Amino acid sequence: MKKALPAPIESLFARYPSLSGFSVRGLADVPDNCARSGDAAELFVSDVGVSLSLTREHYGEMFQEITATLAELLAEKPDACEELRGRTFARILH
Repeated sequence: MKKALPAPIESLFARYPSLSGFSVRGLADVPDNCARSGDAAELFVSDVGVSLSLTREHYGEMFQEITATLAELLAEKPDACEELRGRTFARILH
């Protein structure tokens, strides 16, 4: 059974219609050349998919919103780290 998307992540898809999806990775899932803080619970956003060609500025804004949303979600619910790690969030098309 699939878990429902947390409301803050659902709102990302509402605010960014061109966002198709993104993945949240753990420390072991990223290349060694990625910068790390040293925190074993660290999360990384990857595989950001967009359905339209975006300007670099718009893509950067959307990426910052994704990371800010995840940070807010973790601040409100620190145990969500395990829930998020390894998940891919994608827009549902009807």
